[in-house]
Amino acid sequence: MPDAPASNGKFQMSGCRTAILSGPVAESIEQQIRAIENALESVPDFAFDLSKTLVESVCKTVLADIGQPADPNWDCPRIVKETTNRLSLLPRDHPDPARARESVEKTLRGLLQTIQGLCELRNQHGMASHGRDAHAARMDVRQATLAAQAADTIVSFLYRIHRDALSQTPGARVYYEDHGDFNQDFDEKAGPIRLGTLELQASRVLFHADREAYKAALNEFIADRDGEAEDETPGVAAPEAGA
Repeated sequence: MPDAPASNGKFQMSGCRTAILSGPVAESIEQQIRAIENALESVPDFAFDLSKTLVESVCKTVLADIGQPADPNWDCPRIVKETTNRLSLLPRDHPDPARARESVEKTLRGLLQTIQGLCELRNQHGMASHGRDAHAARMDVRQATLAAQAADTIVSFLYRIHRDALSQTPGARVYYEDHGDFNQDFDEKAGPIRLGTLELQASRVLFHADREAYKAALNEFIADRDGEAEDETPGVAAPEAGA
């Protein structure tokens, strides 16, 4: 999804754009991002509804990726809370996990408050939410931009963490492009598949023909890779032959 020109002064969902580009094509989410940007230029009221929808869409995507689909009865704050509860929010091997977790939890509380405010703005002032008096006071582009900025921050934060986790451990829904190291290793060992003059990558054929077999081979590759990394002892030289 190409970025809109930065020189025209138009608001951009820059965090969302960068985060979404890091993963597989998600056309519906890309359309929502563009719709928010366009709404701020033409009908700011729509930005409240669209911002809430974007946050919900991304959270539902994350939950589906990890095999924990969202309950259709969850409201926006609940969806965000359930999503964050299922994501690994701390870096690996953090030297002070207790303090870091406390800080992250404080951030998440603020994040949930932002979501709640976003939902309230949407319910009170979103043009497409519940209908309203034709002469009711309207909010302008400044408040609509606040909703868009909140959604941009939330989506960028959650989706980046999610994508980082998927690159290390496959979820329930596997994306071929996430595992280039495995695909290359598999193709080198299996060799190409030839159909007449057509030459196909073995890993791609396996991915599309038998997704479960692809996941099993991928998980075996990751287990072997991580096991080798754990066996290595940094800073210790291997003994010389004959020593």
